[in-house]
Amino acid sequence: MGWGVGVGEKVKIDERWRVVIPKRFRKGLKPRDELIVERRGSDIILRKRERKDILNEFHNIKLIVEDELKNLGAEEGKHRYGGYKE
Repeated sequence: MGWGVGVGEKVKIDERWRVVIPKRFRKGLKPRDELIVERRGSDIILRKRERKDILNEFHNIKLIVEDELKNLGAEEGKHRYGGYKE
């Protein structure tokens, strides 16, 4: 169990470098969520990757395409390049 407010819990790293996050720290997390790992001095910080971080990363993606393809509609592109719907 924990040692009190503001004090962490002792966990171990297994042979495959995995760490189990104690139950009391998992509120707001679900399997497959992404965490950010940071080092601050001798401390290692885990924080949940927020949706705004993911959206910012998405908006910063720059796609470079030839001029002739810029105005190509999805339907025409599908026929020209063999796209298919699953």
